[in-house]
Amino acid sequence: MEIISRFHLIEIWILIWTAATAFFFYKSFTVSKKLKDILQPRSRRANPDAPKDEPPADDRSIEDEVVMQRDHMNMWYSLAANFTTALPLWGMFGTVMSLIGLTGNIDGADMPIDQFFTALYTTALGIFFGIGGKVADSFLSVKVAANNKETDTLLERNSGGGISLTKAAQEK
Repeated sequence: MEIISRFHLIEIWILIWTAATAFFFYKSFTVSKKLKDILQPRSRRANPDAPKDEPPADDRSIEDEVVMQRDHMNMWYSLAANFTTALPLWGMFGTVMSLIGLTGNIDGADMPIDQFFTALYTTALGIFFGIGGKVADSFLSVKVAANNKETDTLLERNSGGGISLTKAAQEK
């Protein structure tokens, strides 16, 4: 247990876990933005009075790409949400490991302040980064839900009454 408190491996692990969580949020945000751009192309030309580009009413050519992007977005978002949930647990794990190291000095001789500080510090790190992750999650979850609903609407609209691309390819 001396190694954990001396080199602060739990603290480093929490920071690495937080960096991975931030990367997962970044990836899910970029894929979410790309999916939204596919689903809702609303670019304007140089003339501000020009009408916006609208997607065709029945465009089946983008279905495969939309489904693939939705799956990627949901995968990255799931990783980000689950890693965020685990951050406070890592803080508690650091606390427990540091407090276990204190039990060797139960007789009262020379209380190692470093281990006690590590116990409190890892708890604070886990809570702080967990709260930050939950705030990021609250912003991103709205975008993910909207993209999922928009994708479902597109797929439902394109499947109603028409022949899907895969069925047309099988008939040929």
